[in-house]
Amino acid sequence: MEQLERTPPACTEAGLPPALPIVTDDDIARIARGLAHPARVRILDQFTVCTPHLVQQIVDDSNLAQSTISEHLRVLREADILFARKDGPRVWYCMRRSVLRSFAQAILDLADDSALYDQQPVVLIEGH
Repeated sequence: MEQLERTPPACTEAGLPPALPIVTDDDIARIARGLAHPARVRILDQFTVCTPHLVQQIVDDSNLAQSTISEHLRVLREADILFARKDGPRVWYCMRRSVLRSFAQAILDLADDSALYDQQPVVLIEGH
């Protein structure tokens, strides 16, 4: 079998289509669902180096079947955390770090907004 060259295409976020904005609760939930499985978090951990990955590279670095990895990659793409770039017979995956940064900021904003409410006394009225 012919060995495919593993030279990734350029994968800077500047070269990717724009990410979906995080402006609603549904946007936050969409990304949270993408992160809501330990295997998906481990997959993302493989992207610590800013280099695109092929599916087979991700499979080789995990102990999961290719079909399982493909399903997790689909969920991460739907959450806009990963972007897939077709290159002939290969598909390269790039992580959208800006989406994770925006998500983290949205969570921090929620925590900051909640802090205002934490300072207000809660009064419970019996019978209601």
